[in-house]
Amino acid sequence: MKKILFILAITFSSLSFAQGNLQFNQVLVLDATPAGNLVTVPADKVWKIESVALSNNNAYFQIQWGGLNYFVLNNSSPYANLPFWLPSNESISLVANVNSKVSIIEFNVVP
Repeated sequence: MKKILFILAITFSSLSFAQGNLQFNQVLVLDATPAGNLVTVPADKVWKIESVALSNNNAYFQIQWGGLNYFVLNNSSPYANLPFWLPSNESISLVANVNSKVSIIEFNVVP
């Protein structure tokens, strides 16, 4: 009887701390514009910004999130701070000084 209760307690506690798994959903290609493209991560989804296609060498790309500007790619830094993960229900603005494309992988959060 003690073994059964112990096994049930371990099983229940391990289920209660689960955070969910990520399951591939789709690939998105969004625009980043000088005016900013406001986008929101849908509920029960997670976004992983994979890459940015800039049209010239003097271009930059930034994410405006929570009132702060995160420079992800610019001409003074040859390395991008990618990938960039975004949780569910977050609104961000994709900004670039030239029209650019942003490649995003969207995942479902599966319990």
